[in-house]
Amino acid sequence: MNCIGCTTKACKTERKDCAGIKDETLDVYRGEDARRIYLNADSLVSGGRAGTLSRLEELVRFCELQNYKNIGIAYCYGIENLARDTAGYMSARGIKVFSYRCTLGGISEDMIDGSLGPSVNCNPAGQAIALKNDGVEFVVEMGLCLGHDVIFHESLEIPTPCSS
Repeated sequence: MNCIGCTTKACKTERKDCAGIKDETLDVYRGEDARRIYLNADSLVSGGRAGTLSRLEELVRFCELQNYKNIGIAYCYGIENLARDTAGYMSARGIKVFSYRCTLGGISEDMIDGSLGPSVNCNPAGQAIALKNDGVEFVVEMGLCLGHDVIFHESLEIPTPCSS
């Protein structure tokens, strides 16, 4: 696929299925959970609403629409102030927020690989495990390093809206 290089944009203008995935895709949306999530997300941007809410406002409103009560924030220690502000904003709107710093668990690099040093570094697998153990319903990922985010997503089985 090379959607960027496409000049016709026939998927949008003619409902063309260039990838041959329409039937398989519609099967996903026939599931009640996916359909509900789609409709709630669509309500935030359809009818000219796209761009009228900040991403944080969209996030809170989506959690309300989905009836999520317990939200987890997995974040890099380098942006802890931003994670704190995000948690405060969400908490002020009645959402219970759990937070998970990347160094959670105190795993040193040499514990992962003996050739590395003794400093504590990121533990994305630990963040995912802690999120699951605490029973959060939805995860906000903030600033995880490339590669660490891959491990995080491979270990996580909870919905997450995006990486930032």
